[in-house]
Amino acid sequence: MRITGAIFDFDGTLFDSMFIWRNAGAGYLEHIGLKDKDDPSPLFVDLTLREAAKLMREKYGLSTTNEEIVRDVYRYIKMRYLAEAKPKNDILPFLDRLKAAGIPLCIATATDKDPVSAALEKYGMLGYFGEIFTADSVGSGKTKPKIFRDALAFLGTEKETTWVFEDALYAARTAKADGFPVVGIYDESEPGKDELASLADVYIHEYRELDSYFDSL
Repeated sequence: MRITGAIFDFDGTLFDSMFIWRNAGAGYLEHIGLKDKDDPSPLFVDLTLREAAKLMREKYGLSTTNEEIVRDVYRYIKMRYLAEAKPKNDILPFLDRLKAAGIPLCIATATDKDPVSAALEKYGMLGYFGEIFTADSVGSGKTKPKIFRDALAFLGTEKETTWVFEDALYAARTAKADGFPVVGIYDESEPGKDELASLADVYIHEYRELDSYFDSL
């Protein structure tokens, strides 16, 4: 199969970091001195951060604005990324192969650009990617294809040979329905792993499984 461009998700795809989001709500509340409240972490999985912030503000009577909650949650996430998140096993050799082949790469993520950039920079990975597209920057989450289309326009490659790398079923479904080929990435946190494996053109547990898959590498 040919690959002329690649669009990577971040959490669960490039980095083992979904565990941070699984308890982000409880961790954030504890961080601001409200550790005895009900855990709002499921909100961070099912909703955008701005939607979750609004519900948290209403539920817990927080005096901060929605925008301040979003900002502070991302500061908390950045702190944990830098302390705990690590690149997916064997992702770096694969990125090196893509770079050596001259294939342009970018990121499409629901997470804010600042913590993502910080984590990438810590591990010397920022230079692999031409741009980081976020749900905020494009004004749309991954239930719609806009973020993938904007990333494609930036890369300037053909959709049919621009692969989307995703661990989340809902995002992979969006990309696939819009005509992108999809590499599904195993991540323990994804409840729809079996469906993702069926949906994706290729499904892997380790990046080394792609060693002989793409013709141009």
